[in-house]
Amino acid sequence: MCFSYITIDDAIVNIYKYQTCQQVGAITCYFCYPEAMATTDEQRIVELEQEITKLRSQLTTDELTKILNRKGLIEILRPWAREVAYQLANPDRRKALIVRALSLVFVDIDRFKGINDRYGHQAGDLALKTVAKILKENVREIDIVGRYGGEEIVLGLIGANLGDSKKISEHLRKKIADTPIKFRDQIINVTASFGVAALSADLNLDELIKRADEALYRAKETGRNKVVTAS
Repeated sequence: MCFSYITIDDAIVNIYKYQTCQQVGAITCYFCYPEAMATTDEQRIVELEQEITKLRSQLTTDELTKILNRKGLIEILRPWAREVAYQLANPDRRKALIVRALSLVFVDIDRFKGINDRYGHQAGDLALKTVAKILKENVREIDIVGRYGGEEIVLGLIGANLGDSKKISEHLRKKIADTPIKFRDQIINVTASFGVAALSADLNLDELIKRADEALYRAKETGRNKVVTAS
């Protein structure tokens, strides 16, 4: 039995299986077995591109919430952060565009462990999926939404300064608090805390993440169900 593979972001994915081929690592086995060429080159290229797109999506999507996972989130945020920081540091270099602001919002479901302990992990999963859906549906298509880890979700608000992002976060906070979650025959009321930070010319993405996370920590420590901006 032959297994041919493609490699995407260090994930080895079995795509095609044919008999007795020695070309492990080849994209397909068609070169060894011309009789296997049932489709045209163009069709095979399209099929392979579709498969790669599907696999890449699986590698960067959180299985539970269907938003980006941490890997996908950082992959998309990093070039945005570099570009915005460059524009902030060199305001006269590029005239055509452009985006001169980027804010990160860390969102954490309040007392999430208590939801799991009281109602069970299925309820916790439902709460996380509901919050992710609210966030995704109430930001723009260009904005970035991803699960950072556990019950933390990160928003990348493209073109939004600190003031704009605080207003958006407050709207989202109220939306979450006003959305009861029905689990079996019970109603679960969920709130979330928000930490907001805006990129400046002297910050990189890792530093921006740290500032937003610290703002979130202050929101949790000072009462929860609130929006706190980085100082």
